[in-house]
Amino acid sequence: MKAILQNYKSSILLVIALAIGGFIGLTFPSIAKEVKPIGEIFLNLLFMTIVPLVGVSVMSSIAKMTDLRKLGKILLLVIIISLLMPLVASLTMIGLHEIYNPAKGIVVTFEQSFQGNAGGMNFVEMVTASDFIGLLSKKNILALIIMSIIGGIAIGQAGESGQKISSLLDAANDVIMKLISIIMKLAPLGLGCYFADTMASQDPKLVITFGSVIAMFFVTSLVYFIFASTFYSWIAGGLPAIKSFWKCMMEPAATSLGTCSSLASLPVTIRAAKKMGLNDDILNVSLPLLANLNKGGVAMIATLKVLFIYQILGIPFDTQALLLTLMIAVISAIIVGGVPGGAFLGEIFIVTTLGLPLEAIPMLVILGAITDAPATMLNVVNDLNATQIIQRFCGNKKPAAEDTSPTNQLATDV
Repeated sequence: MKAILQNYKSSILLVIALAIGGFIGLTFPSIAKEVKPIGEIFLNLLFMTIVPLVGVSVMSSIAKMTDLRKLGKILLLVIIISLLMPLVASLTMIGLHEIYNPAKGIVVTFEQSFQGNAGGMNFVEMVTASDFIGLLSKKNILALIIMSIIGGIAIGQAGESGQKISSLLDAANDVIMKLISIIMKLAPLGLGCYFADTMASQDPKLVITFGSVIAMFFVTSLVYFIFASTFYSWIAGGLPAIKSFWKCMMEPAATSLGTCSSLASLPVTIRAAKKMGLNDDILNVSLPLLANLNKGGVAMIATLKVLFIYQILGIPFDTQALLLTLMIAVISAIIVGGVPGGAFLGEIFIVTTLGLPLEAIPMLVILGAITDAPATMLNVVNDLNATQIIQRFCGNKKPAAEDTSPTNQLATDV
């Protein structure tokens, strides 16, 4: 229990700080206005790290991935699955949200003016910048991500010279992560103060709405976990694959709930994959990649955040907004969710891409912090499903997990 609490320490402190800030804002609005500058200072410190964080982290990750291009088919399947599974998760959230909208009827007003990109977005301006200087602004975060991906591919293909640049990027990434860890120590105070000011002018019913939205995510994630996981395993090998998955998934699922980290759960996930009878040559390559790229849970919560913020701001959710939401969900799952230490990058990415006021960030942080555990569990169990599918299409078979002979059991325990 102590270890679990330690893993959730930062999230617990953050939720407590936001709760205190919300209480102060609703009860003592005059005090909330006075402490707002503290929150603004914290957010500005964080914003100043976004460009180097995204540029360096994404280029470094992509450069390493291209070293695996010789594995061709496995890598291609990992990429395809990492695009499709988040799309399915996002569409599941959108579908259930159409059936039940917990934020319906709630309207929030912000002091800061904004121009929502829904219904009037300029696609060219979203994915590109007119010059290099434009990439150095958080307003062009999507263009920066795209250029970083291209840069990472170029580094990976540059041979020995690229390896030197990749090493420098790794060192720079370590420094940036340390810088962010220092700034993040101020997160409870900074976001608590900022949220106090946000709630000072809001309807107290908004608190109840938060609870309803979070409850909806838990229900949606449970539905997706049961039905989508079963469907993915069926694609991988029918009834035997389904039985194998449900027999072996509990240990990595429980570990992910306890650690709240796909990477921390990776050793247990690999162990479970071996018990399922998956080929070592496939799982040892695919699972580490999937842990960084395939994040259906991240896509699902990113989608809910967009739907929530659209509703409370009264932005129409039309076809254009739907496509933008799906794009945000997939990018969040593949890139944003895989950036280590980028605790609020997902929220910042959503707000800047949609052209929303910064006051929306603490609201999205609440949703992300409380739903982090089930989202991580979805990420981890979907990695097992994905590995099953990759093995099927790569044509490598091993004995099924039902083989419980002493020799096989010894092999799985090593």
